[in-house]
Amino acid sequence: MLSDDELEELRQKLEGSMKRVRIRRKKIKAIRVNSSFHWQPPLYIEVDSYCRNLEKDSPNEKIIAIFEATSFLVCTSDRGYNKGLPYFFGREDVRQVVPMD
Repeated sequence: MLSDDELEELRQKLEGSMKRVRIRRKKIKAIRVNSSFHWQPPLYIEVDSYCRNLEKDSPNEKIIAIFEATSFLVCTSDRGYNKGLPYFFGREDVRQVVPMD
């Protein structure tokens, strides 16, 4: 799990790379997603756990962080953390947000 400082650094990095997007500082432990995409099964995406089907045919990946902006941003080591953009999930698809304790 990322420390508070690492989480804030990642949040700022993402905000800088996605112009005009404000990412909330709220700490999220997990989200429950019921996607509007028919191929995607219902997902429970939790920090420090592995998840597959984040995109069609995507591999099993460890979740590094979850952020809330206009949509929910799910960071893995390959998406959003070390390189590229995170996975995006629309608010209409997220059924539950579990905050960090």
